[in-house]
Amino acid sequence: MWSADEAGSGFYRAVLPGMSLQWLGHTVSGGMRLPPDWPTLDAVVGCRVAQLEPSLMWRRLKDDGKRLVLDLDDDYFHLDPVNRAAGATWDKAMRQRLADLMALADLVTCCSEPLAAVLRNYAADVRVIPNGLPAQYLGVPRDYEATDRPLFVGWAGSSSTVAELPDAVRALNRIARYPRPDGVQVRIVGIAPERAMMLGLRGRRVGALGWVAKHEQYLQAVAEFDVWCAPYRDIPFNRGKFATKFLEASMLGIPLIASDIEPYRRMIRHGENGFLVRHEHQWGKYLKLLVDDPGLRQRIGMAARSEASGSILQALNRQWESALAAPVGVA
Repeated sequence: MWSADEAGSGFYRAVLPGMSLQWLGHTVSGGMRLPPDWPTLDAVVGCRVAQLEPSLMWRRLKDDGKRLVLDLDDDYFHLDPVNRAAGATWDKAMRQRLADLMALADLVTCCSEPLAAVLRNYAADVRVIPNGLPAQYLGVPRDYEATDRPLFVGWAGSSSTVAELPDAVRALNRIARYPRPDGVQVRIVGIAPERAMMLGLRGRRVGALGWVAKHEQYLQAVAEFDVWCAPYRDIPFNRGKFATKFLEASMLGIPLIASDIEPYRRMIRHGENGFLVRHEHQWGKYLKLLVDDPGLRQRIGMAARSEASGSILQALNRQWESALAAPVGVA
């Protein structure tokens, strides 16, 4: 499992799949560098291989007869125009290398069907393998009736996704001032406090945790949310994403309010296992509903959690095993 980073992408598309393949008895190594014994490998999953030196190594692996699976979890052919850093990195030459390496791979894997539809313009064989989490997260207990502490309303992201947050800022500021007996605390995970303030999030009941390097610690931080907000702009780049916030929230039994875009409308049945927002004022409406009603928080959270068993790694590892196995009759 050859990952391009150690952040969320590497966690979901390399670390966790590698762990799940070990459960099936396979010998798996992983990291941002290939191991010294790479000539002994049978297959390589390259996550986002496109830089010049890794591209040369990809061709060497092909010449050496390795089964190559190129994995992507973002649409680099329709970049977010607001993310100038990504635009500078993924220039025309970089995107052309990515297209060439996809064509060279035995198989291309990705996290969603809308993304697969884009990638099929560049590769003949594209397979969707969704993100998943270990089953242990289904057992994390939740206190939907908490009355001896503030209610925690949360958002989680990073410097590359912070452009999604402004749509919900007004509602988050208002809910932080909501006159509940023990109050409401807004928690922002993944960006620094000063960045949150620049976006307009203010008040003594608004706190930003900053970047969390290890994903296990990130999951511990978001597990404290009582209500989770996931705003997204309706742009091509976001439509190709996996609904990772719904995966995380549903595994933990947290009711999620998300923008009504692909991929969240594929996962959320409005009012049953979450809420979908079409207009800005609805963030405040659904936040107030959930803050006021612990029974609703429990019903929505448990409805989402009851469906999360299909997203555990134990239900997905056979898909990765199949992707890494050469077709019958092919040496």
